[in-house]
Amino acid sequence: MSRIRASIDPRNCNTNVRLRTLLAIIAIGLTARIAVTVNAGLAAPFAPRSDAIEYDSYAWNLVQGRGYSGISPDVKSPTGELLEHPTAYRAPLTSVFWAGIYWLFGHRYSPVRLAQCVLDTLTILVLYRIARLCFSDVVALLTAGVYAVWPTALLYSSLPGSEPLYAFLFCWSLLLSLQFAEHPTLLRALGAGVLLGLALLTRGNAVMMVVLLIPWGVVQFRKTPWLILRACLIPFMAMLMLLPWTIRNYRVLHAFVPIETGGGDVLLGSYNRVIATDPLYYGYWVFPTSELPEYTQQITAPNDEVKRDGVEMRLAKQWILDHPEKWWYLLESRFRRSWTPFLQPKSPVLYRIGMMASWGPVLVLLILGFLPTAIYFLGTNHPGWILHIGILHFVLTALVFWGASRFRYPVEGLCIILASATLVWLYKRISSATVTVPGLSMRRPNRKSSTDLPIHSLDYYGSNDSILP
Repeated sequence: MSRIRASIDPRNCNTNVRLRTLLAIIAIGLTARIAVTVNAGLAAPFAPRSDAIEYDSYAWNLVQGRGYSGISPDVKSPTGELLEHPTAYRAPLTSVFWAGIYWLFGHRYSPVRLAQCVLDTLTILVLYRIARLCFSDVVALLTAGVYAVWPTALLYSSLPGSEPLYAFLFCWSLLLSLQFAEHPTLLRALGAGVLLGLALLTRGNAVMMVVLLIPWGVVQFRKTPWLILRACLIPFMAMLMLLPWTIRNYRVLHAFVPIETGGGDVLLGSYNRVIATDPLYYGYWVFPTSELPEYTQQITAPNDEVKRDGVEMRLAKQWILDHPEKWWYLLESRFRRSWTPFLQPKSPVLYRIGMMASWGPVLVLLILGFLPTAIYFLGTNHPGWILHIGILHFVLTALVFWGASRFRYPVEGLCIILASATLVWLYKRISSATVTVPGLSMRRPNRKSSTDLPIHSLDYYGSNDSILP
């Protein structure tokens, strides 16, 4: 009899429907990613002079036992060809991940692209879990459904690079941090730190998140000092993950390189006369040796990636000091470019339509809900404001360097969560508003609508209590 009652329990029905819906969303997401990838060329060679060429070079050398070596810009042989050499030009984890795929399947490009599709599909599940911890089942399913067919996610899943791996690791680290806040065990803190460290070894801009997690831990656990120390294990462990790579770089390159030697390209490409004057590059970046001929000789002369990086750093710092009148222009241009749904006219029409139709509405909802959700989380001591911290890490990256969709893509899932929560709240507000009948206007009778409560009410987010088994 108890089994019969359990089988018809509405809470179990809701759970079964939720699980079936989630599985359908994941299946749609994986299918869409594979379809876009196949259409773009599943086994096609990587584009010349792309990031993927460099990652491929390092990965294949790892498989062949040559260590982490390959090509980097402006390090050439006497004949002028790019020279393969021990390198730290890019953070290593993407190439290590690709090396594992090459070791299993050979030097083929299709498994790499399919692996990226799987990773980004797993990100759907991670975002669902984050949204459910912070808001409700409805918000979680809406987030998963939107991200399953999100144009930017479909695009970057099909483009070989570091973005799908970084987005997956970054979001997973946030999920584990939220779970740590719920049950602050040592194992969860260490796990969240390891994941953030792996993200840092994938893309160096995760260092912004490492720094921001310190105030998150201090504020979130301010009433329990010993938990502050445990929360600080997350950023500490993330930095500790860099130690083996840093030691390797010191032994091989004879220099202190904690993440990568490509920072000079990033910094000088972000601070120069072209960026400060050419409207085409408003808030963006240029590659130094191809767009800044006045620096080319100084950059290429060392024929060494560590020294080259140092030269670029010095030139960028000097330009910054010499042009304080451009600081505000650079900040506002990067901020605007990092958030705009408008692509440049030279972009394909389909890309421009897709960006407007997807990112445009999410951006509006994000703007409406960003502060109210942050106020709610902080006011109720809910750890969900780590979503806002995650988005802030992207904003800081854009302000310091440049605004680009590839930087925003890893946090777009977080933006979708907040936008979905805002949409659900707006729907509840509208659905509980005055019901108008010809000749009669009245409120819904016999109950106090949860949306009549202040914005801080739990129902703003939708409690899970009524539908959990």
